[in-house]
Amino acid sequence: MNDMLKKGFFLGLGAASYGKEKVQTYIDDLVTRGRITPREAEQWKQELIERGKHMESDWSGRSKDKARDAFRDLGLASDTDIERIETKLHELENKLEQYKDNAPDNNED
Repeated sequence: MNDMLKKGFFLGLGAASYGKEKVQTYIDDLVTRGRITPREAEQWKQELIERGKHMESDWSGRSKDKARDAFRDLGLASDTDIERIETKLHELENKLEQYKDNAPDNNED
């Protein structure tokens, strides 16, 4: 599962890098042809960066939700489940200690 996540991450990273290069080439070509000014090109790049950040944040949130659902489907414990189990374990340990302290000593003959 971990290997699959890594491959997915690197695939996304490669696609983003390739897309960025293509956009840069396209914008540079527009400037060279005189269709936009260098200032407009910079504005476009900044707008695309901001959109990319927003999309990355949105994608990150959705991917976390999907990963959480996949882990739940696999039957893996969530942080909340683990905390609940640890709390219950501590309660049982305390009860056991109380029982030991209150139990009559069976070693006396």
